[in-house]
Amino acid sequence: MKTVALGLVLLAMACAGSKPATSGSRGKVSAMDAMGLTPPDSPWEQMSVADREFYMIGKVNPIMQELFAGHDAEEYGDFDCVDCHGEEMREIDFKMPAPSMYIVPPEGTPGHRGMLSTFPEAVAFMEEVVTPGMGKLLGIENYTCAGCHPSEAPKKKKPKKAAAKKRKSAKPKG
Repeated sequence: MKTVALGLVLLAMACAGSKPATSGSRGKVSAMDAMGLTPPDSPWEQMSVADREFYMIGKVNPIMQELFAGHDAEEYGDFDCVDCHGEEMREIDFKMPAPSMYIVPPEGTPGHRGMLSTFPEAVAFMEEVVTPGMGKLLGIENYTCAGCHPSEAPKKKKPKKAAAKKRKSAKPKG
């Protein structure tokens, strides 16, 4: 319940717009400084869907938005839910890992080595900042890349074969 209240307060603050600080400064308050990398009041697994939604909107998104924009403002300046949950987020009920996210190959494989050599800065940022930060925000120890990224391509569902329709021979009536 505290999470819902926190979400509502943060949502109201976000919608109210910025107010000048008493010192005359008009600087934006850091989400990280304001809320910190702390877990939810209740264990993530025990939170209701509504509590999770408010927590994600009110705390996780602003902090992750700040972290990603701080890493690469040009790439992540408009960071939002889609960046982690994918375009299909509503259709999959925000389930993670999102199938449309970058596939992180298993460690020790040629694919993983290729990822490390192709995206060294991104991998370092994810390993050193995002993954441990998300683990703290969700209160999940040993949070890994697999919390957000699939480790293999999603299995495509085979289309069901239409039952072969028996055709009646077209005989003229007569």
